[in-house]
Amino acid sequence: MILFYFLFVALCVLNIINPRIGWYMRYGWAVKGNSEPSEGYLIMSRVSAVIVLVLFFIFIIR
Repeated sequence: MILFYFLFVALCVLNIINPRIGWYMRYGWAVKGNSEPSEGYLIMSRVSAVIVLVLFFIFIIR
């Protein structure tokens, strides 16, 4: 279970630092040519990762 916690936190931190990696893993491989994520997607991805990480720590500490 601790491995799951570590991986979850690591993925959230990675998404906060560089959300383009998540976009490429989810959508980028399916697109032909040079396609980039929008700024709105990158901002919302970072915000959602912060919210999920905070909620995760709230429920783990509880």
